[in-house]
Amino acid sequence: MSARFHIIVIRHPGGERLPALLDADRQPVTWINVYLIKRLRLRLSMNSLIKTLYVLGQLWTWSTSERFPLQARLVSGHGLSQDEIVSRLYPWLRRDFQTSGKVTKLVVAPSTVAFRLNVVAKCITWHLECAMSALPVGAPEIADIQSRVSFTQRCFATLAQAGRTSAEHAAPLSSEQLDRLIKVCHPDCPENPWKAPYRQRNYLIVLLLAMLGVRRGELLKLRVSDCLLSGDAPAVRIVRAPDDAADPRVAEPQVKTEPRHVPCDRSLARILNDYICGSRRRIPGASHMPFLFLNRNGGPLSLVRVNGILSQVVASHPEFEHLHPHQLRSTCATEFRAAGLANGLDDERVTRNMMYFFGWRSADSVKPYIDAAIRREAHEIGLRYQVTLFARSEGKS
Repeated sequence: MSARFHIIVIRHPGGERLPALLDADRQPVTWINVYLIKRLRLRLSMNSLIKTLYVLGQLWTWSTSERFPLQARLVSGHGLSQDEIVSRLYPWLRRDFQTSGKVTKLVVAPSTVAFRLNVVAKCITWHLECAMSALPVGAPEIADIQSRVSFTQRCFATLAQAGRTSAEHAAPLSSEQLDRLIKVCHPDCPENPWKAPYRQRNYLIVLLLAMLGVRRGELLKLRVSDCLLSGDAPAVRIVRAPDDAADPRVAEPQVKTEPRHVPCDRSLARILNDYICGSRRRIPGASHMPFLFLNRNGGPLSLVRVNGILSQVVASHPEFEHLHPHQLRSTCATEFRAAGLANGLDDERVTRNMMYFFGWRSADSVKPYIDAAIRREAHEIGLRYQVTLFARSEGKS
C-alpha cells in the first residue's frame, strides 16, 4: 500500500496562509517544506502552493513506497540517473491517484503529467543547486553537480513533451447558449435550478462571470465597497489583497490579474444594488462581513461552492454540460472581441482593450481567448458556407 501524506494550511494571525506537507504520522516532511518556504512561498499564490504540494506529496510517496533514498540523493548532490527517472519515477507520475469514482484510470492526461514533471524537476533541481552551493569555492564536485542539474532539466523536459498535445482553451458558449443561460438563471424563471433564498445571489454570480469576465477568485474577493454604483459611470473595482487578515477562508481566493475598474451597465448596477440592499442584508451577520457574496451562515462564499452553483445548472439543464466559471470568462472574452471588431477596431487595438478589461499583463495572456474566438468564428463561417452550398445545389436541381 502506498504511504499516505497530508496537507495542512497554517493561517497566521496576520492573514498569511502557508500549506505544509505531513507524512502518514502527521510529521512534517522537512526537505519538501523547506523547498516550499524558501523557493516557492514568495512566487506562488496559496492555492498554487497547495496544487504544487500535492504533486510533491506524490513524489514523497513514491520515494517512500519504493524505498528510494531520494532525500539523501538530493542532499548529496547525486540526483537520479536517467533509468531511475524514465523507468521508475515517470510511470509513477503518470498514474491516476484519484480513489473516488466508479472507473479507475491507469494514466492521467498528458497535460497533467507535464505539470507534475515540471513541479518535480524544479524541486530536484533546487535541491541539487543547494548541494552545490554548500561546497567550498573551486571544489571539483561543483562541475559534476552542475552537469547533473543540466541533465535533469533536459530529461524531464523531454518527458514532458512526449505525447503532449496543444492545450485547448475552455470553449465559449455560443450567443444563443449564453442568452439561454441568463434566461434560466433569472430568479423569476420557472426553470431556475436554485432554491428561492439563493436565486438572486446566484443569478448575480452568473451575470458577473459572463458580463464582466471576472475570474472565480476575483468574484469571491469582491467587497460591497468595491461596487461603485452611484454616479454616471457605475463600475466594479477589482483589487489585489493577498493574505487578507479579514478573510476567514483557509482556501483564500486570489486575484491573479491586474487591479482595474470594470464598467458596469446600469441594468447590472441595479441588480447589484437590489442584491446588496435586499437578500444579502437578510443574511445573519452580513453587516459584519465585507465580502459581497456570502453563504447562508454569513461567511464568505467558498471557491468550491461557486463550482457547485454552476453544477446545479448543469443538473437541471444538461445542454450546459461543460459549464464552469472559466468557460463564462472565455465566453465574455469572445463576445468582447466580436464587439470590438464590429465597432471597427483592428486586432491590435482590440487586444489592448482586452488586456485592460480582463486585467492581463501581456498580449500572450490574451492569445488563448483569441484562439477560442477564432475557432468559433471559423465554425460559424464554415457552417454558413455549407448552408449556402446546399442552397445553390438544391436551386440547380
